[in-house]
Amino acid sequence: MNNTLRQLGLALGIVSLTALLASCAPPPQNQSTSTGSGETKSTESSTASSSTSSTSSAPSSGGVPAPGNDDPEAKKGMILFVQQGCNACHMNPASGKDYPDLRGLYGSKVKLADGSEVVADEAYLKESIVDPNKKVVAGYTPSMASYSYLKEEQINQLIAYIKSLKDQQPVYTKEAK
Repeated sequence: MNNTLRQLGLALGIVSLTALLASCAPPPQNQSTSTGSGETKSTESSTASSSTSSTSSAPSSGGVPAPGNDDPEAKKGMILFVQQGCNACHMNPASGKDYPDLRGLYGSKVKLADGSEVVADEAYLKESIVDPNKKVVAGYTPSMASYSYLKEEQINQLIAYIKSLKDQQPVYTKEAK
């Protein structure tokens, strides 16, 4: 029994450490993105110039972009984003091209894998958190787990955080297949 508890504790410790390290990844210094016409453009991040803007995409603690406004719900959503491990996939320098970048998402048109298009409004964001594989973004595989266990208040906080990023430019993009 004690050995099993030790192994479980070690496994939980490793998972926690992995999540912490993933959230502490440094921001990208030089990132190439596709313009959609076969060209690529290179963007360099500048923390000096972006620190003066309230809608900057400069990463906050844990490599996660700071909310684009002073909304306390968005700030709680950013914390929840890290606590739930969302940053392990979304907007992560190590895996960013493999998962949709949430910067600039709110209010935009999203092309889905089935060829249809939706507007990323609150209803779409909620559905994507609770039932993420129902409407998969074109070019991505349906790999996100459901977060339906979250309380309504927590889902609204995550949505407030994503909404606060609407004026930021995505860093990681992927061409739709």
